Amino acid sequence: MKTIIYIICLYLFAGLNISNSQTYNVPEILYYKFDAGTNTTPNLAIPGQGSANADLVNMTMGPTGQFNNALIGNGGTGTGTHLNSGWNMNLGTSGWTISLWINNFPAVTGTSYLFGNDITTSFRCFTNGAAGAGNITLRSNGITNINVTGVLPGPSVVHFVYDAVLSEVRTYVNGTFQSSVPQTPFNFNAAVPFKVGSYGTASSIPVGALIDEFRFYGRSLDAAEISATWNQTLPTGGGQLVNPDRVCDYGLIPQYAGGALGGHASAALGDTLYIAGGSVTTTGVTNPPASVTVTRFSINSNNWSEGRPLPTPKVGGDLVKCGNYLYYIGGGSINLTGASDFFAYRYSQDSGWTSVANIPTAVSGNVAEAWGDSVIYCIMGGWTSYFRGIQIYRPHLNEWSRANDSLPATFGRRSFAGGLQDNKIFVGAGFSGTFRKDFWVGTIGSNANEISWAQKSDVPSRGTGNSRPGGHAVNNRFYVVTGENSPGPNQLDSIFIWSIADSSWLSQVITGRGAQTTSNYWGLISSSVINNKVKIWIPGGFFPASVTSTKLMVLSDSIGCLVTGVQNSVSAVLPGEFSLSQNYPNPFNPVTKINFTIPKQGFVNLKVYNILGKEVMTLVNEVRQAGSYNAVFNGADLSSGVYFYKLEAFGFTDTKRMLLIK
Repeated sequence: MKTIIYIICLYLFAGLNISNSQTYNVPEILYYKFDAGTNTTPNLAIPGQGSANADLVNMTMGPTGQFNNALIGNGGTGTGTHLNSGWNMNLGTSGWTISLWINNFPAVTGTSYLFGNDITTSFRCFTNGAAGAGNITLRSNGITNINVTGVLPGPSVVHFVYDAVLSEVRTYVNGTFQSSVPQTPFNFNAAVPFKVGSYGTASSIPVGALIDEFRFYGRSLDAAEISATWNQTLPTGGGQLVNPDRVCDYGLIPQYAGGALGGHASAALGDTLYIAGGSVTTTGVTNPPASVTVTRFSINSNNWSEGRPLPTPKVGGDLVKCGNYLYYIGGGSINLTGASDFFAYRYSQDSGWTSVANIPTAVSGNVAEAWGDSVIYCIMGGWTSYFRGIQIYRPHLNEWSRANDSLPATFGRRSFAGGLQDNKIFVGAGFSGTFRKDFWVGTIGSNANEISWAQKSDVPSRGTGNSRPGGHAVNNRFYVVTGENSPGPNQLDSIFIWSIADSSWLSQVITGRGAQTTSNYWGLISSSVINNKVKIWIPGGFFPASVTSTKLMVLSDSIGCLVTGVQNSVSAVLPGEFSLSQNYPNPFNPVTKINFTIPKQGFVNLKVYNILGKEVMTLVNEVRQAGSYNAVFNGADLSSGVYFYKLEAFGFTDTKRMLLIK
C-alpha cells in the first residue's frame, strides 16, 4: 500500500512529460550491449548468428557507454585485438542495417577500424585517414565509398542502411538522415569471422575509444524505426522466443465496402497486418468476384482500418513482405477459380501500390515467400495446371527468372501450405486433381536459382489429403493450418507443426478454431514477433463457399489471448461533445475499459503512458466517425503502478489516471 501511495505522490508532484517509446524488435544477426561478461559478451540478437557469446580478444568493457558499459579500445591490430563474432558473413544480396555508438576517437589523425572482415567479399569501416578528419567510411572492393561526416570524436550514433530494392546505402547520424549513395547490387559473403573493434590485420580502435550498442540487422530499417531507436535501448527479454501454444479468437473482421473473406492474402509490415484482395462478400454466391479491398489490423493496438485499395481486383494469390515493402504475387482478377493474370504489385506505406514487372507464368493458388530482402519466390500454383516450378522475382532488378530445379513430375500443386526459413522452402499438402498430404523440403544452394528437393514424412492429417491449407515458417517451426480434408467431414480443426531443427513432425497439435475452422488459407498465414513472443495470424478464410462474416484467429500464448482494442458502443444518438471517461474498473488487473465520445468525424489519438511519461501502448491512432467508443486496455505485460491515458482529437485533450495492481 505504501508503494502505491508513493507512486501516486510522484505523479501529483512531478507532472506528466510524455514521450514516445514504442517497442521495436532486436536485430536479427548481431547485437552487443557490452554490459555482461569478462572475456566474452553475449550476442542478444534474435535469432542471432555466430557465437552466442563473442570472444573479447585483448579487449575489455567498462563504463561510460551510450546507456551503460561499452567496448573499450586497447590499440594494437586485428591480429590480436578484436571482438570475434564467430559469424562468417552470409548476407548475399539481401538488405541489411548496421548501427553503432562511438565516442572518444581522435578527430584529426590516426586511422583505425571499427568493424569488418575479409576485403574481397565483404566490407570494413574505418576512421579518419582516407575518410577525412572527423569522418568514417564504409568501403569494399567494387562498391562506392560510403562516407559519414562530422561524427568524431563523438558521441555519435551512426546507421548504414543497405536497401536491396533501390540498391543504395543510406546513412543516418543521431537518427537524422545524412546521405544516400547509389550502389551496384551487393553480394556479400565471407570465409572468416566478422570482427568488431578491428578488421583483418589492420589497426584496432585506439586506447580509450568506445563502441556501444553494436546492432547488425538482417533487414533495411526505415527512417521511422531509426528515429525511434537510435537513442533507446532495445528490450532483449533475456531469453528465447516464446512459441504459441493455443488458438485465440480476436473477433470479427470488419467488412468495408467490397470487403473480402476468402481467397485473400495477408502479411505483416511494421506493426500492421495487411489483408489484401479476395472474394467479395456476396451471400448465396459460391464463387464471388475478386476484390480490390485492403483491410488493416494494428498489431499493437488491435484496431481495424481500411487500407489503400489494390490497383485491380485480386484473388487467389499471395502477399509477401520483402524489405520495407509488400508484394502481391499471383492470383487473378475474375474470381477464385477464374483465369490468372500476369500483374504483380508493390506496396509502400508512403506511396501506396505500384505495378512491378509482370510474372512470366500467370498462376493462382500459389505461395510467395521472401528470401532476405532481395529475392521473392513464387512457388508453384496454377488452378488447373498444377505448376511444379518456382518463379523468382528480384526487386532490386525488377526482373523475373526461374529456379533450375522443380519438384519431380506429378508433384506440382496449387492451394497448398508453403513457407520459407533460412535456406529451406517448405511445401505440404494441397490439390492437384486429388487431395494431397505429401511434404517436401527444398534447400536453396549457393544462389537463389539452385534448389534441391527432398521428400519428408507426410503432413499428419487424417484421410488421403488436405486441400487449401495454409503454412508459415518462423523460429525453427513450420506451421500447417489445415483446410478441407478428404474424405469428409471436410473441416479439420488441427494445426500441425514441423520442427525444422529435428526434421520431424511434433506430437503437439494445436486445436481451437472450432466453428471457425475454414479453408482457403494458402495466402493467409503470416506472423509477427513482438517482445520475444511469436504470433501466427490467421485472418479469415471461408468454408463453406458462401459466407458473410469471418474472424481473425491468432496462435499465441495465454497472455496473447487477452485482446486490447476499441469498439463502437451501441448508440443511435450521436454525442454532442468530446468526453473521456474514467476507466472501469479502477484499480484493475489486468484488463479495464476506457469510454470516450467524439461529436464529429476526424483523427483520434488515444495512448497510454507510464509514470515516467513514456508511451506504453497506442489504443487509437486513426480517423474515426462521430460516435461513442470503448477501448479495452490489457496490462498483462506491464508491471503494477500508475498509468495515464490521453485522448487527443480536434484540439480537444484530456488525460486521466488509472492504477494497475497485480
